[in-house]
Amino acid sequence: MTELDLEGQKDPFRRERNDAAAAGANALLVLRRMTEGRRDSECTVGLRITDCPPSFGAWFRVAVESYVCTPDGLHALSILPPSADRNIGRVDVPR
Repeated sequence: MTELDLEGQKDPFRRERNDAAAAGANALLVLRRMTEGRRDSECTVGLRITDCPPSFGAWFRVAVESYVCTPDGLHALSILPPSADRNIGRVDVPR
């Protein structure tokens, strides 16, 4: 998945969220690992990828996992600050 796919869309994991919800999950974990960095010399790492058209940016291997969490578990996840590790993200599943 490209950096532009991850950062340039309003809801890049909508299908996965809906599939998880249909299967009874209420939490979605998105794991990503960069496989190839940016190669465009005019689109440095300090710039948002959406400010660098027509660059796609870096490439990532993405894995999505769904879970059924208890209400206490969901509450604990909801109060966590955003991950400092940009390779891990939480995506809310519709109820």
